[in-house]
Amino acid sequence: MDISLLKQVVSTTNKIALSTAVNNEADVKIVNFVWFEDRPNTLYFSSVKTSAALKTYDQNPDVAFITVPNDGTPGNPYLRAQHVKLHRSEKTMADLLPRYLETVPNYQKVWDAIGSSLVVFELQVTDLFVDGGLGQGKETLSFQ
Repeated sequence: MDISLLKQVVSTTNKIALSTAVNNEADVKIVNFVWFEDRPNTLYFSSVKTSAALKTYDQNPDVAFITVPNDGTPGNPYLRAQHVKLHRSEKTMADLLPRYLETVPNYQKVWDAIGSSLVVFELQVTDLFVDGGLGQGKETLSFQ
């Protein structure tokens, strides 16, 4: 599978708008994420262990997301997926910290402030719409 457009778009962002719904109540949160080329259908994010969001994640693990381009990124490239499976990860923040530090500006401050209280989640994507931005390619990647 050619994931070159996916790699290009991921390099322009480190945030997603994560959409959840429980009891017909929709909610959206902006969260930082990390991604690894060897697991192209998986995004990782974290949440504070005591956050009310964890109950929502556990109650309805069927979510949607869209990436938010970094400030100044031309063309508005993005990734979008629906019916994404959200679950707690076996990875820890210690496993993911090097990647967060590499891809999320100023993440060290977050880590220093709340790192010990973070729990890791995975977003498992089946179909991912990849839009390279204005004048660029668009495609849907299927991870079956």
